[in-house]
Amino acid sequence: MTKPDRDEEVRDRAYLLWEEAGRPSGREHEFWAQASREIEGVDAPEQGPERRGRSVAR
Repeated sequence: MTKPDRDEEVRDRAYLLWEEAGRPSGREHEFWAQASREIEGVDAPEQGPERRGRSVAR
């Protein structure tokens, strides 16, 4: 994917994230960064040592 294509995809995703969040002002960089991580495929947070191998009782 070329950079202009990627930028357009990130812009579209960031806009959707912004709308889903209720269109807050002043958080453009946050939504752009999140969209970029999602598109790059690095949005999955790593589990910390406190969560590995534990099940949650319900």
